[in-house]
Amino acid sequence: MTIAAATEIRSALEAAFRNRVAFFYRALHITPPYHSVEKATLTLREALAPLALPALQALAADETAMRALFTQIVRESGLAKKHRGIIKGLLREGSDRLPPECQPFADAYRT
Repeated sequence: MTIAAATEIRSALEAAFRNRVAFFYRALHITPPYHSVEKATLTLREALAPLALPALQALAADETAMRALFTQIVRESGLAKKHRGIIKGLLREGSDRLPPECQPFADAYRT
């Protein structure tokens, strides 16, 4: 049962990541770089793979930790390098209007 629960949490975290990435790009009114989004999702999958069920449960229950992980994944995967100039400009103009779900991605582009 723990393997199934861990798999479900990993899948839920990946789905949350994908949904938030899509929401981020929609909020900025630009098309996401699909190949890079897939690469970022694989990077997330690799980061989640070694985590045991208690760590996954804690991560899924802690929005701050999840946001920090998503920011880290966007940076490590190289997604933050795609459309960097365009996105940084859009963030300067209106990052305060972005929903909270988009902030981890905005943070990755700011640094």
